[in-house]
Amino acid sequence: MSNIFFKFNDFNWDGITKIDYKPADGEGPVTFNETTRQNLVENEADTAFHLRYFECAKGGFSTLEKHQHVHVVVIARGKGKIIVNDQIFDANPMDLIVVPPHASHQLINTEDEPFGFFCTVDAERDKFSLLTKEEIMSLKENPEIAAYIQVPEKYFN
Repeated sequence: MSNIFFKFNDFNWDGITKIDYKPADGEGPVTFNETTRQNLVENEADTAFHLRYFECAKGGFSTLEKHQHVHVVVIARGKGKIIVNDQIFDANPMDLIVVPPHASHQLINTEDEPFGFFCTVDAERDKFSLLTKEEIMSLKENPEIAAYIQVPEKYFN
């Protein structure tokens, strides 16, 4: 490992590149508004996990998705909503959520300031799956989820 210390500066780390959350180059058909990712710990660290930092600006959100692997998420700053299956949670700094395998989930910025969170996943993991229209309609039966869920027009393209 060439670097073992990364200086923190306002939710950026020296030597770590901030990238688009889901670049348009093949990670799926969906584009996202104002959401970035920093891969803090990756394969070159020789760990069994990856640690990433995501940040959603005003109006930003993560993919509404599911997969086989577990996510462990810690909110770092801002406020938002977290949808996990048929539940929705208010998320504040230092809140912790464990997203179980196969759980539908999405993180959504509900405020003007950035909504940032750390996410830890297995280094070897499956790729996400988008929900079907039927699964989304089922989630929207909960009026609170329906008020916050984000499904961009390109979700099914």
